[in-house]
Amino acid sequence: MADAAALKAELAELGAATDSGFAAGGKRVARIAELATALEALNPTPAPARAADLLRGRWRLIWSSFGLEREATLARLSFNLLPAEPICVHTLFQEVDPETGLYDNVVSYEGADGGAGEAVTLGQFRAVTDVRMDVVFTHAQATGHPRVVIDNAKIPPLFSDVVYLDSDFRLNRGSFGSLYVLTLTDRAPARWARDT
Repeated sequence: MADAAALKAELAELGAATDSGFAAGGKRVARIAELATALEALNPTPAPARAADLLRGRWRLIWSSFGLEREATLARLSFNLLPAEPICVHTLFQEVDPETGLYDNVVSYEGADGGAGEAVTLGQFRAVTDVRMDVVFTHAQATGHPRVVIDNAKIPPLFSDVVYLDSDFRLNRGSFGSLYVLTLTDRAPARWARDT
């Protein structure tokens, strides 16, 4: 049986080979699912949704089964609240701060004019079990646009299960069965200083 380091290395390699899930994966997708299940079984953190010191930070998405698209719109990234401006998605991050409950999804992108931008879906979370976090998204914003309040009556309740967590690697399974593979890039991202 492979150890956690080998499983993580192969997951990262396959994430790169599938362009973080933007490119069709074929047999690679089945292998990623197999590796994720094996890694879950080796989870070193007994209550990952409550492990504040390990959760805290900026996490880069290295693979997702969500059905990502490079060519998207700001509207698609914001529950249709921001304008339907075409963008090219570059990198996706998630920022988590258990102390404040912050749970932001951050997307860096290139706009139609070639300029760099950032779209953020601002959220809050709370651990409801040792594994599960309930998530409520509150606002959406993007470079050059005002912040928009999200009407949560129109968004189904969301949750995220932390099924593997160590000092630099995380696996989450979301409300719609999607798998997210993330790696830590920073313990103290600047967005924690954002206005609320």
